Amino acid sequence: MSSAIAITCQGISKRFALVDGGSAWRLAFGASKDVPVYQALHDISFTVRKGQFVGVLGRNGAGKSTLLRVVGGVYAADEGRVAVNGAMSAIYELGLVGNPELTGRAYADRLLTVHGFSRRERAEMIADIHDFSELGDRFEDPVLTYSAGMTARLFFATATAGSYDVYLLDEILSVGDQHFQAKCWRRLRDRISSGASGVLVTHDWSAIVRMCETAYVLDKGKVTFGGPAERAARLYLYGEDARETHHAGVAKFLSRPQTPIVATAGEDLDITVDVLVETAAEVGCTFVIERLQPGFGWETALMSRGVTPIGSHPGEYQLAIKVPKLPLEPGDYQVSLHLVMPDHEVPGRRIILDGWSWLNGDGLSLDIVGDAIPGAALPLHWRVGATEAIA
Repeated sequence: MSSAIAITCQGISKRFALVDGGSAWRLAFGASKDVPVYQALHDISFTVRKGQFVGVLGRNGAGKSTLLRVVGGVYAADEGRVAVNGAMSAIYELGLVGNPELTGRAYADRLLTVHGFSRRERAEMIADIHDFSELGDRFEDPVLTYSAGMTARLFFATATAGSYDVYLLDEILSVGDQHFQAKCWRRLRDRISSGASGVLVTHDWSAIVRMCETAYVLDKGKVTFGGPAERAARLYLYGEDARETHHAGVAKFLSRPQTPIVATAGEDLDITVDVLVETAAEVGCTFVIERLQPGFGWETALMSRGVTPIGSHPGEYQLAIKVPKLPLEPGDYQVSLHLVMPDHEVPGRRIILDGWSWLNGDGLSLDIVGDAIPGAALPLHWRVGATEAIA
C-alpha cells in the first residue's frame, strides 16, 4: 500500500447467517451452506488518503456500521481486502470494549490497555479523559447508569485521548449537547491538522460536509454514490432530485474553463468563458470562490456582491472575471459560476439558467499556489464583466 494512503478497501463483502431454531444445528455441525444469510455489504471499494477523512452516509440498515467494523477488524470480510496504514482508534456506537458494568475509569483503562499504552501513560491519559468528558464523580459509576450523552462523552474522550494515525467514528458527533459537540470538533480539528486520517459514518450530513472532501452513500449494502461530500449529502437528502434545476432555452455557457484553474496568490486571477443568450432576457452572472476547511465546513472566500449583467439581447457574449492581486492564501478552492435571470413573479428571486457549483459536484477547481499573503489591504477591487454581443 502506498505510504500516501491511510486506508484501502477492495471488494469488501460481508454476510451474516440468519440463525433460528432450525438452522442453529447446521452451523454447529459445519453445515452452514444451507443456512440462509443476510448480505450486509456488496463489493465495496474505496481509499482514504493520509490527512483526509472520508464520510459514509446512509439510512438505518444501509450497512454503514458494518462497514466501519470491517475496516476496524471487528468483523472479518467474507470477500475483499482491508489495509490500514498506521495506529488506529475507533469509536463504535456501543463502544469498543463494551462491558456496560465497567465504570467509566475502568472502561478507559481497559481500552488504553488494548491500545498498548503503559501504566504510566494510562494514568496521564485517564486524567485527561476525566477532564475532557466532564463526567465528574460519575466517572466512577458503571457505564450502564449513564445517559446516551454521558456515554458519548466517555467514548469520544477515550478514543481521542491519544494521537493516532487513523480514526474510525460511528455517529458519535451527533450525540451530546452543543457544548460537548463543539469540544469534539476542536479536538478533531487538532488531530486533522496533525495529519490524522479516518472514516466518519453518520446520519448527520452537515458533519460530513464540514469534515470530508469525499463521501459515499450506502443503500442496502451497496455504494450508490462516491464523490464530493456536498454532492453525497444532497443525494442522501433529496435522491435524484439533488441536482440543481436549470431553466433551459434562455442562456447557457458555450464552454467550460479548463480545470484545475491555477492562480498565484497576490497575482491577478483571470477567468474567461463564452455565453450564448438564446432569447431576450435580463441575463446576469454570479461568481463565488469557496473552500472546504476540515472541521469547519465550506467557507466563502470571495463572492460577487450581486448579479452582474451580461446581456438582454440574443447573441454570444464573452464573460470576463478578473480579481487583481488575488488576496487568498495557497490551497484548493472551488469556483461556483451561474447564469441567472430575475423571476418577475417572485421579487428578489433568481432563476438559474446554467452553471457549475460544488453543490452539484461540478464546481470549477481552483488551485492557488505561491507564498502565503501576510495580510490584505482594504478596499479590494475586483470585477466580473461581459463584452458586447459578438453575434
